[in-house]
Amino acid sequence: MQGLAAELSITLMYLPSYSPNLNLIERLWGFAKRESVYGKYHASFASFRAAIEATLGGVPTTHAAELASLMTLRFQTFED
Repeated sequence: MQGLAAELSITLMYLPSYSPNLNLIERLWGFAKRESVYGKYHASFASFRAAIEATLGGVPTTHAAELASLMTLRFQTFED
């Protein structure tokens, strides 16, 4: 893998085994929870599911500007 990465001019970055803040899907799920679950009461699972689906459905339109800075691959890195 390292040889192929070097051949393709890809820099491999080794991450800690558990680093949810670096995983984009974890960022999206955190956003969805904040938008549709936190501070809100859902009387049924159907209501909860509808809220999550509405939030995720609005990702490319309603929430696009808000997610633009959250869903980025620019991370702070540290040298050894």
